[in-house]
Amino acid sequence: MAMAMMRRRAVGALGTGVRSCMQQRQVLVGTYYTGGAFVVPQQQQDNQNQKRFAVKSAEFASLLGCGQQQQLRFLASTEIASNASGKDRGFLRVLKAEIEHEDDAYDPPRTLARGPPRPFTLTDTPGKPEVILRRSYGEEDITLKCVSQSSDFGDSYNHEYEDQDEEQEQKVVNLKVSVTKGADQPALVFSCFCQPDSIDIDRVYYVESPDLKETFYDGPEFSSLDETLQKQFEKYLDARGINGELSNYLLDLLEDKEQREYIRWLKNIESFVKK
Repeated sequence: MAMAMMRRRAVGALGTGVRSCMQQRQVLVGTYYTGGAFVVPQQQQDNQNQKRFAVKSAEFASLLGCGQQQQLRFLASTEIASNASGKDRGFLRVLKAEIEHEDDAYDPPRTLARGPPRPFTLTDTPGKPEVILRRSYGEEDITLKCVSQSSDFGDSYNHEYEDQDEEQEQKVVNLKVSVTKGADQPALVFSCFCQPDSIDIDRVYYVESPDLKETFYDGPEFSSLDETLQKQFEKYLDARGINGELSNYLLDLLEDKEQREYIRWLKNIESFVKK
């Protein structure tokens, strides 16, 4: 706080003592402070050398008692200003600040360092919303596709969890489990939702041919099945490692992926605007 007050006083003294000190250092008289960068008024920019201005901005930051890290940020701000059009400079500064904030705040869960529960293998492609896990079980090939989606696609899910708060209803982790026994063979497909310590089945499909995008008969809602039959389906998945431990891992992974994709999105936009 004391340092911030000293800087504000230093900026306020531009018309007196600091102005004379700036002149001694040959800093441009027309510069002024805008909360993170020193900018030259538009009427003077066309006649000034941007590289010289970047160096002088760093000198001015040093004059105000800023540390090395702050000086580098001043310098980066002037470099952005030199490469972008006048209308986009403010946009780029906000983008840069948001990226720095998200980078500093990003802290991946420790549970992800070990990778998925064995023997699953993970495919996580940057830019794609879903993650894919695979494993074999005897003669079976098992593929899991997991994505975070809005909660308006599962009627039974919405009914079961309608009493939860609005924030929890906005996003759910949807899991699709496909079990096949060889290429070009029918598949048993489970539509599920990941919950802490559990995987909830929404519906079970029997896909007669891999070429068919939809089955002729979807089967009943899982919640309408006899409870004994429901438990047997749940045991079927549990025997293949599709259980609460895997669900917890996927919840952490999808939350982490959403954060990583947001930072990637910000950086892509920044790169595009800079061009």
